[in-house]
Amino acid sequence: MTTDPSSQPDTLNAAARAQIDASIGGPVLLFFGTAIFWLLFGSALEVLSAIKLVWPGLLDGISFLSYGRTTQAATASLAYGWATPAAIGIGLWLTARLCRVPLQHHKLLVSAGLIWNAGVMVGACSILAGNSTSLPLLGFPAYSTPILVLAYAFIAIWAIITFHQRKPGPLFVSQWFLVAGFLCFPWLFTTANALLVWNPVAAPAQAPVAFWFANGFFNLWLVPIGLAAAFYIIPKGIDRPINSHHLSLLGFWTLILFGAWTGTSQLIGGPLPAWLVSVGVVASVMMLIPAAAILVNLHLTLSGHYAPVGWSPALRFIVVGICSLATFWITSALMAFPSVNAATNFSDINRALLLLGHYGFFAMTAFGSIYYIVPRLTGKEWQCSTLIVWHFWLSAVGLLLGAGGLLLGGLIQGFALQEVIVTFRSSLEFARPFRVLAIVGSILTFAAALSFAALFAGILLAGRSRKSPALLAAREENSQEPVAV
Repeated sequence: MTTDPSSQPDTLNAAARAQIDASIGGPVLLFFGTAIFWLLFGSALEVLSAIKLVWPGLLDGISFLSYGRTTQAATASLAYGWATPAAIGIGLWLTARLCRVPLQHHKLLVSAGLIWNAGVMVGACSILAGNSTSLPLLGFPAYSTPILVLAYAFIAIWAIITFHQRKPGPLFVSQWFLVAGFLCFPWLFTTANALLVWNPVAAPAQAPVAFWFANGFFNLWLVPIGLAAAFYIIPKGIDRPINSHHLSLLGFWTLILFGAWTGTSQLIGGPLPAWLVSVGVVASVMMLIPAAAILVNLHLTLSGHYAPVGWSPALRFIVVGICSLATFWITSALMAFPSVNAATNFSDINRALLLLGHYGFFAMTAFGSIYYIVPRLTGKEWQCSTLIVWHFWLSAVGLLLGAGGLLLGGLIQGFALQEVIVTFRSSLEFARPFRVLAIVGSILTFAAALSFAALFAGILLAGRSRKSPALLAAREENSQEPVAV
């Protein structure tokens, strides 16, 4: 086991932790609360779009509820209304904790949160009104994205000030990922909007830029924030340091090196230079290195200490998220091979991968992080253990049915299209039962979002703290207690 200081758990005393949490609580809860609102909104639109994919005639007389608009609005709302504010809230709390300084410039972060949500509201309403760019993860029109850039500028200023004022000591593993994520997001977002939305480049260059952004948004923004939370909360939950400093370094640098180059693997056969597509294929395969390094490192950290995963909501959600991330990268590497890609590129598999990455990894990891962070900000415990159990199983089963159904249906659909005697319509009929499974999965994930929103409202409105935490299952007497820090 490593003794490197950067891999050790944070060792702030209780008084310092309480002071930091009290100072950061308002802005973080603002980001979490608005994120959960957009999670409900986006999940509801996702259910509707999944149903309309199977039964297109549903609500066909209402223009703003057409399939194209609801799909774009759901994707954008979940990416910028749910995932990004949740990532920002997690990042703010981790930054304050790991820099070991209380929050300063409180109004700056509150203003950023309000401006950000105003930008998302303008963008989502514009998409439903028919004003969308139709680009993956860049559906907001040109007049709404500058609002998001302004809001993020306030957050970046705060992060730079806080990091500059951090107390002396080693940089923790989580801080590596936080810094990378907070720096990569504005680079990705402003570059993609400048080239595709504000002043579009020539048409042949638009596809590689769009897929570069879509993959970078996940690999270089959501993944670093989610891993920062995992590398902080897992050692805290079992009171044990990260197993290997060298595996942490390997996972971090290979993620940064290859994460931005995977997008062009989805453009095999397109009008692009062969070397550009080859780079994407190689990068997708090389992502197996950070997948193995991160998975092995966290497994070795948890080895012999898996008991808390059975009853801790934070640990269980995060462990499922890490497994989903490894599955996502392995599947993406397989789909990047030209022989496989030729059969699957125009099938439902791409939707399955989006669900597996954005929901399977990030949403599950964010749920676990919020379960860990909010009681420390409010001084209260979650009010209903039964609802936590429902939230977990609805999320897990919804993910399994949604991603699994789309993956299997996509394989059948894709290989059917390879057969000369099979028509395009027939391939859609083959995929239809699996799309129905995806509808059930989306309904379950929406129900999970409702249960999570109820839990969040309950802990905010609770008048007093519970004496014992709300758990997923009863603990054994000899199992480790959670580290209440």
